[in-house]
Amino acid sequence: MTAILGYIKDMLPSMLMALPFIILIRVFYHKIRKSKQLCMYHEIGVVLFLLFMIALFSQTILTFLYTGPAVNRSFATVNLVPFNVFHDTYYAVTELHFWHPLIINFFGNICIFMPIGFMVPLLWSKCNRLWKVALIGFSISLFIETTQLTQARSSDIDDLWLNTVGSMLGYGTYYFMNKYFPHIGRTFKKS
Repeated sequence: MTAILGYIKDMLPSMLMALPFIILIRVFYHKIRKSKQLCMYHEIGVVLFLLFMIALFSQTILTFLYTGPAVNRSFATVNLVPFNVFHDTYYAVTELHFWHPLIINFFGNICIFMPIGFMVPLLWSKCNRLWKVALIGFSISLFIETTQLTQARSSDIDDLWLNTVGSMLGYGTYYFMNKYFPHIGRTFKKS
């Protein structure tokens, strides 16, 4: 739990720095498009989504903001063996009694992409299909992992499918919310 709180604490400064720029960009976007009527809930949702993306990138690819464990630049930190996360996590928990890989590497990679799977279809009607959300989650994850190859960070093929599963679970949450509480979903759509 301490590690999760540490990541959240590390994300907050980048989110706070980005907030005024995001608001300015959204104001200019609507001036250029000459938007007549704004859906305030949609705008708040878009701003929150963009803040989340800034927070995600601050911990994954913006290495000058990264405060996590140091990783040496080496191809030894690149995992190209699919599903190796199961072996590593099992070993860490059963042999070392170390739960950090299960919580951060396994569940963390799933949970961190759930907001993408939830917010994208909530805010943009064109993206309200599972395959579209899975493709978006996979693409964002692929971008992060390939960018990390050029940095002093590890890159892991398992992160791709874990992040994609996370975006799909986020979509599942959106789907059931939209099925049983459709008025919530309509609140965040553009007018």
